[in-house]
Amino acid sequence: MEPDKVSKSVAGILLDDGRSIINREHSMQHIAMWMINPSANDISYFDLRVVLDTGEADYYTPIKFSHSNNLKGANAEALIPIEDGAISNGLIAVSLPKANYGTVPAHGFVQLDLVFHADQPSKNEMIVMKLAQSHNLWSHIRHSRRAPKWLRPKMGYPFSETKEVAASFQVKAVEKLENPE
Repeated sequence: MEPDKVSKSVAGILLDDGRSIINREHSMQHIAMWMINPSANDISYFDLRVVLDTGEADYYTPIKFSHSNNLKGANAEALIPIEDGAISNGLIAVSLPKANYGTVPAHGFVQLDLVFHADQPSKNEMIVMKLAQSHNLWSHIRHSRRAPKWLRPKMGYPFSETKEVAASFQVKAVEKLENPE
């Protein structure tokens, strides 16, 4: 898992039906994350989170586009960059995560674009997720009820089928759109 080292401010999200989500109250931040799987087996990830100094950030997924906000059936197509407090002419193609879990195919990679809100610059932001660990035969035998007592791990030994990984990034610039009021 490798994210960008610095997030970038964006003005909003362009939807496939021509509408856009533009937030003038908070700074929208974008960070791209790549997950590479060199193994011969698919790898599952879950509990994908963006943790800021102020707490956990809620990032955009297609699940957020619902009837309650009049965005049901809309898909994100691009991000609208921001330059000097104004909307830029260019667009950035986007691939929002479908949920906070997914699969990285064998010998493949997945790119996810995380778009979230941040109100202040910081150097200690984290992307945290859990990866499913492969089952090996030795571990399975040791933790079996049929294993002899001398082979089992000691009491209190944590055995987990998941591994939590984290990567850090920075929010250097917090830009909002200027209101023309």
